[in-house]
Amino acid sequence: MNTTRLALTFALACVLSAPAADAATKRKSAKKKRPSATKPVPAPEDTFTPPDDPGPAADAPVAPVKPEATVKAPVAPAPAPAPNPAASTAAAVRTASSSAVALFGVARQPAAADHAAKLEDTLSRKLGAAGDVTFVDLATAFPAPEPQGIPRGDALFDEGRSAYDNLDPDTAAVKFKAAADAYVQRPGDLRPEKLGEAYLFQGASQLLNGDVAGAKVSFTNALVAEPSLRPDAGQFGQDVQRVFTEAQKELEAQPQGSLVVTSQPQGARVLVRGRDVGATPLTGLKLAPGRYPVQVVLPGYAPSVTYSEVKAAAHTEVKAKLASAPGLAALRDVATKAGTQQAFSADGVPPEVGAIGERLNARYVVLAATFQDKKGRLHGEVQAWDLRTKNRLRGVEVDFSKRDGKYSADAAADQVHTFLTGAALPKGGTQERESLVSGDSVLRKPWFWAAAAGVAAVTAGVVYVATTDRAPGFNPVNGLPGGISF
Repeated sequence: MNTTRLALTFALACVLSAPAADAATKRKSAKKKRPSATKPVPAPEDTFTPPDDPGPAADAPVAPVKPEATVKAPVAPAPAPAPNPAASTAAAVRTASSSAVALFGVARQPAAADHAAKLEDTLSRKLGAAGDVTFVDLATAFPAPEPQGIPRGDALFDEGRSAYDNLDPDTAAVKFKAAADAYVQRPGDLRPEKLGEAYLFQGASQLLNGDVAGAKVSFTNALVAEPSLRPDAGQFGQDVQRVFTEAQKELEAQPQGSLVVTSQPQGARVLVRGRDVGATPLTGLKLAPGRYPVQVVLPGYAPSVTYSEVKAAAHTEVKAKLASAPGLAALRDVATKAGTQQAFSADGVPPEVGAIGERLNARYVVLAATFQDKKGRLHGEVQAWDLRTKNRLRGVEVDFSKRDGKYSADAAADQVHTFLTGAALPKGGTQERESLVSGDSVLRKPWFWAAAAGVAAVTAGVVYVATTDRAPGFNPVNGLPGGISF
């Protein structure tokens, strides 16, 4: 009885639930079919998805429908906006990632140009000699061009070889001489071994014509160009070997001369015959008598190339005044604008200073400005900026009539060194750095500047100024004792 009742109850429940299930099925079907009535429409031509808000992945296939969408497609998936090249100076200085120093001498008048170069050179040498100041790597910022080769000389050499192999010594001698001349005219791209080989074959061609004296001169030139050069016994006969050896002995018997090379600025590399022999100022380089290609190269500067005649037992001097290459010249123009009296007196970081730091990846920028007063006397003023902390060194004056002591260039270098490192330059040749007094050491601490938030601290006749983005700067007031300006 009970079993029959349960079966009837279950059957009744199934009958009653069928309409509800059918209605639910219809509702689900209606929900699935609704999107088909609102099929996505391709984006209008002026639709643009911002780079920082990429559209849904499902929209990607729609982009190729219109040509305009195809052009914009690479922009939409960009994960982040591209860096803005016109970013503010403040943003640029905050990203200074190194502790390197960029130093420029700038002249406010043409009459002060030589003193600007000398002051830059003095500051660079003094700071560099301290061993704890790192200058920007100009070789990385302005890489030297690769040697281009001398195709005309190579072609003439090949023509000479062809004539020599065909037993035409007259033509061969002319071609080898022309090849040597072509090589000599391009000392910056010169390969010494190639020049020496041209002279060697020229001498061998002359010897075939019976010109022993001319051959000996050519062999001597070959040895001056490449001292390690020797005639190959498989290519040249005994007569060439004999005359070449005689030329070598006569050259070795002569007293050597010496080469002295100086440059402005100093520290340039000196290449003789294409080989690095040291840095300027270079003295006492011993060389056999002869004519040598001398290159003076410094990153960021146009190389100086000259041929110098070294005479036996005599000194030969080469003075190179290096000119800035286009890239560095442009930076110097920017530095000149940052070195004006108006820029030095202004508050905050001049935009040109920030541009220099960004271009050279420098944390510190030091500008040494020179100028002439109404009486024609030359003066200098040095300022420095820490682009990371925005500290600033002001009030460093240079009197070019002073060789030492206060207001000398050496004293200016010491004050700049103190700003850069927190310690004075070594005195009396000692290797230990002279620490600042405790009060001044506190002034050098970043936390002090953060707390000061825009105050000026005066110490030893120099003003260290720290500013922040939110704090106003200070108006320069001149005429205080000790050359102070703040």
